[in-house]
Amino acid sequence: MRTIPVKEDLFTEFKSDTKEKNGLPDSELIEAVVGMANAEGGIIYVGVEDNGDITGLTKQHKDSIGVMALIANSTVPSISTRAEVITEEKIDILQIEVPKARTVTATSSGKTLRRRLKFDSSQKQFLCSHMKFQADYQN
Repeated sequence: MRTIPVKEDLFTEFKSDTKEKNGLPDSELIEAVVGMANAEGGIIYVGVEDNGDITGLTKQHKDSIGVMALIANSTVPSISTRAEVITEEKIDILQIEVPKARTVTATSSGKTLRRRLKFDSSQKQFLCSHMKFQADYQN
């Protein structure tokens, strides 16, 4: 029986981690975490396709402690997440709980992103200029 959501929303993000695509790049994972933290927080499921199909993890993402360290070391200020490998439909996926940021958070390379819903209710991340984003964040 499926226990994770069947589709993405503002609080739920699916990230593919298939070997055909050489796994999920670290930079893409970090950007997803930052965008979610700068919105309302939520959960990222690594090993799940955008359409909800569960495809599983590559070896690098089966180390939940390593993933939490990667996120903490690649965000400014550091984002403390909770990650664990869970089994869904007999396939391992990684569940990452992302808290809502208390202040504007960026990647260590300087990108600030914020997750928002589009008019059709699908999610989207926006790359924001730091000054405009900071003013928007305080409102």
